[in-house]
Amino acid sequence: MLIATGKISLSIIILGFLFGVCSNQPASPNKKDSLENVLDSLVPSILLEKNVPGVSIAVLKGGEIIFTKGYGKADIQKNKAVNTNTLFNIGSISKSLTAFAIVALSEEGIIHLDSPVVKYIRRWKLPANKFDPRKVTIRKVLSHTAGLSVRGYNGQYLPGEKLPTIEESLAGYKGSDGKLEIISEPGTQFSYSSGGYTLLQLLIEEMTGNSFSIYMEQTLFEPLNMDQTGYALKEATATPYKGGGEPWPQYQFIEQGSGGIYTTANDLAKFVAAYAIQNKGKDIVKPESIAMILQPAPGTNGNYGLGCKIFPVSEKTKLITHDGANEGWRAMYMLQPDTGNGIVIMTNSDEGGKIGAPIICKVFSMIGVDMAPLCENGVPKQR
Repeated sequence: MLIATGKISLSIIILGFLFGVCSNQPASPNKKDSLENVLDSLVPSILLEKNVPGVSIAVLKGGEIIFTKGYGKADIQKNKAVNTNTLFNIGSISKSLTAFAIVALSEEGIIHLDSPVVKYIRRWKLPANKFDPRKVTIRKVLSHTAGLSVRGYNGQYLPGEKLPTIEESLAGYKGSDGKLEIISEPGTQFSYSSGGYTLLQLLIEEMTGNSFSIYMEQTLFEPLNMDQTGYALKEATATPYKGGGEPWPQYQFIEQGSGGIYTTANDLAKFVAAYAIQNKGKDIVKPESIAMILQPAPGTNGNYGLGCKIFPVSEKTKLITHDGANEGWRAMYMLQPDTGNGIVIMTNSDEGGKIGAPIICKVFSMIGVDMAPLCENGVPKQR
């Protein structure tokens, strides 16, 4: 899982991910063109220009999905096209869904967000060092302010190979950044930790008595009718590609809570819609919990809530977002919660992040999201 974090602010990171590569694609000459006609004209040329095999896009307006379509190839060698049923791995976007599941568990009174994680976990312990593990609360883990290590994971395990256990992952193995441990005083700074979300995966299993995947299916996927979403490879899964067009292996991860979800653009948009003020959690969590999730967490410089990044484009436009990356996969969502207008973009290439800017600028110009600081006439501003 390639993690877009560091000492610079998350707003700058999001700008780099989405707008770091400008496109010279012209604005549509006909303002009456439908969204589908515009994207049918725009997207194939961007895929060709950026050497990205395929993409699946879903658009939301007023908290409802108004458009979903696939473009390009799900598998180049098999000449298999992307369609609305094509599955993509969404990498760290999985954290947004895990955060929802944790908040749902807290609403049941099974856990408390401001309690230490160590209160709930028996199968594994944070290694002892100079930092107090009792300060590592669930809320701090959700907001990446718990001072934990392990920014991400690298693919190691092929289909059919035995995966490490969650405990073995937390203890450190060849595909991780090392063992999960406290490396800075909890609550003092933002420090992105994929390992922290693996810890939350273990917490869910311990507190529910179910596997993490079963709990997620019962708590999120089934209620939101995310019928094609899960953690296993299926025949409909696209092939991931390197920047040069060579396929990556379909790596398997035990770290489902951090970056293991396979889904379609339409299914992911169903989840993203739950953030919208019109939907107020869609009965997954309470409306007041949505407000809490979207509230900038202490120690994040206003850039992260609970499982979602906060992207203030301007005084008028404040968005929530998250991107995700594993080998050969790049995905993102972006939503204006107060209007319910947003987009989901999923690709099967290491170069997939480069196609976001022109698509976002064009779509947002058509659905009424003001991106004036970054876009002009539906195209990215030159930087």
